[in-house]
Amino acid sequence: MNVTFSEMSTRGLSPKLWGKFAPPIGNSFQSTASGNPAFGFFDDFLWKAATTLYDGYFALLTGTGTYLRIATDWNPAAPTTTGIGLWQMLNTADNDEAILAYGNALDAPFKLNNSDLVFECRLKCATVAVSQYGLFVGLAELGSQATTKVINTSNAIDNTYDLCGFQKLYGETTAVDAMYQVGGVTKVDGAVTTKLDSIATLVASTYIKLGFRYLHNAHTLEWFVDGEKKAALTPTEIEAANFPEDNFLTPTIVLASGGSDDYTTVVDWWACAQME
Repeated sequence: MNVTFSEMSTRGLSPKLWGKFAPPIGNSFQSTASGNPAFGFFDDFLWKAATTLYDGYFALLTGTGTYLRIATDWNPAAPTTTGIGLWQMLNTADNDEAILAYGNALDAPFKLNNSDLVFECRLKCATVAVSQYGLFVGLAELGSQATTKVINTSNAIDNTYDLCGFQKLYGETTAVDAMYQVGGVTKVDGAVTTKLDSIATLVASTYIKLGFRYLHNAHTLEWFVDGEKKAALTPTEIEAANFPEDNFLTPTIVLASGGSDDYTTVVDWWACAQME
């Protein structure tokens, strides 16, 4: 049986983003569309071991934050609000933090200078308003999974480690920006490059797909929202000193509370793959 990305696109991987890869087999990417080797993973969170490290993930909770796998609620008649195999990240107090990182805090297998790479995630936030929480989704350098090392105690993106992906800032309401940074250097986001500003809009309790693609030969970065390209940086637009190409990166999601109410982000699935 041949499976194409278009057959999975209702709630799955976006065809326009993943077209250069063959669909995953057994939750892993093994080849490109042309048959060349590739590596990567697709996780629909269909199970969770009692010990986090057995899952191949590192999960950090600061304060009263919690995480758990919750029951499937998939309904084909309501594809924007339901999912299969869900991972819930919950904060219940100010300065709470819930972090999910691939690789047990030991391994970061992806790098933005070797070959083409794609990342995508489907998630939803229960509430969307200003002065509630910060959210980061994308790739991060090993070590950033520590407390306040992606989003700091001032509710801003911390600049200690390399990052590339999406940010929802504490001081904004529904806007999601594309961003990248080298640790120790000022990040590049919508405040620096207008192309990256507010490329996505969060809607409370509604799933959104956030993804990006790095094209090695062209040296370009492209960001996708719900399967459609929303921003692209050419080689001349990418700020070389700020581009995180020197360190290995791993998929990471961070929910950091700036308010005292309950804030929930539910992750339906995520995936990342790179050509060999």
